[in-house]
Amino acid sequence: MEKSKNKLYGQSKQQDPHVSNEKKIISIDAGRKYISKAELMKIINQANLLGYTGMELIVGNNGLRFLLEDMTVTINEKVYKSDEVRKALLKGNRHYYDDPNGNALTQAEMDELLQFASEKKIEIIPVINSPGHMDTIIAIMKELKILKPAFKTSKSTIDLDNDLAVAFTKAIVKNYVAYFSTYAEIINFGCDEYANDVVEDGGWVAIQKQGTYQKFIAYANELALMAKTYKMKPMIFNDGVYYNNDDTCGHFNKDFIIAYWTSGWENYDVATPEYLVEKGHPILNTNDEWYWVIGRKTIADGYYNFNQVIEGITHLEASMVKGAKGPLATIGNMQGIWSDEPNQPLDLAELFKLMHLYSDKYLKE
Repeated sequence: MEKSKNKLYGQSKQQDPHVSNEKKIISIDAGRKYISKAELMKIINQANLLGYTGMELIVGNNGLRFLLEDMTVTINEKVYKSDEVRKALLKGNRHYYDDPNGNALTQAEMDELLQFASEKKIEIIPVINSPGHMDTIIAIMKELKILKPAFKTSKSTIDLDNDLAVAFTKAIVKNYVAYFSTYAEIINFGCDEYANDVVEDGGWVAIQKQGTYQKFIAYANELALMAKTYKMKPMIFNDGVYYNNDDTCGHFNKDFIIAYWTSGWENYDVATPEYLVEKGHPILNTNDEWYWVIGRKTIADGYYNFNQVIEGITHLEASMVKGAKGPLATIGNMQGIWSDEPNQPLDLAELFKLMHLYSDKYLKE
């Protein structure tokens, strides 16, 4: 399989000339919402025309909308057969959001997407989010009779004290890492917003108090090692990394690229960007003032609306990392497009307007 992939892309990822030292990324949430191959190709083509160097393709985020040909999961001597995992995945996506436009991209479609992106000189950064934002993977485990995989009442986050749930999640993530490894330079494991859907005693504060935060650090570091084993660079979002500037519970692998998107909010006290730089982490500026949630136009529709993005692009300079006291060295910038309300249709014309604005402000040489 690896030989056929290398033939498909024409060269190894290390030799790929289009991977820029300064990342200019458009991130698309195709995990919550099904976004077709044709739509993604149009976005890739637009990114190429506007001067982006890459697209972060989020296929695992609450939903899991990419179906590998071989979905077999093996844990010790226990084998979960490909067909039963596949059926559980499709069922889990329907339970999360039964998208009338489709359920999941096929491996053949992803092969075509990666080929097209390579031709357009657009780097793809895949995202498979865990241990939170993984409703479908939790649904798969429940369908396969893995008991109590979720943290308390969470629909999206695994219980890090459940060894079987953790092992299953790592095994299924590894399948995707193996697939993307012959193409992608970077893989984003997410690792954000742990159990934020648990109103009482959820989130980072809860697991720090309970002593589970050490397990989160260990879990994240195992993902980093997984990526490096497959010759990829690991990336995660910033909010769970040294939460509250606290390193007493352990240390994150320094090879983690940090997609820094939020400086926190009330009772959500994340580490400052300067603190993470001091810890040795490269920063990808993912300032959430560039975020757009598909379907939201004004503040009446909710936060991260179209008008807010325009304002953010207008007043932010490229070097302004959220919460930083001054300009920081980064490996580049990433503009986020999210599908928090997956029933909202993707308006490519609106998306391309924001991409044009972003390009005119930040990407023109």
